[in-house]
Amino acid sequence: MTPIKYVDVFPFTWTDDGLRFLLLRRAAENTYPGIWQPVAGKIKVGETAWQAALRELGEETGFTPLAFYALDHVSSYYLHPSDEIIHVPAFIAEVRYQDPIPSHEHDTFLWLPLEKAIATASWEPYRKALRSIPKLIDSSPALALAKILLIK
Repeated sequence: MTPIKYVDVFPFTWTDDGLRFLLLRRAAENTYPGIWQPVAGKIKVGETAWQAALRELGEETGFTPLAFYALDHVSSYYLHPSDEIIHVPAFIAEVRYQDPIPSHEHDTFLWLPLEKAIATASWEPYRKALRSIPKLIDSSPALALAKILLIK
């Protein structure tokens, strides 16, 4: 089995105007400058994918989730510099509606309704993941199974 090296986290919140998703824009001095993405990052030695996702969420936004779920989505990418295919599991994090505290990796952010988030996300795997989130949120049995219990 190919080791999992990366994770994606899609922060979401509820506002008076409905469901909103957070997208971050990569800063000019980072790899893939200017792309719009969810929280994304590498898994450290000894971490599970979900632990890395929680850590990355905190590092890139300052958020502690109200609830945290495994999303039924894995993105696949071909990385030409290393000639490898990677698989990236996705998670969703319900957070309070507030401005994130962006890390040096990003230069701005947007809270967007689903259709605008899909249109803004730079890569198709992000758009596919975003499309799958409302179905999970709307399904109580599936959501219960996907929930990762957090110790508070």
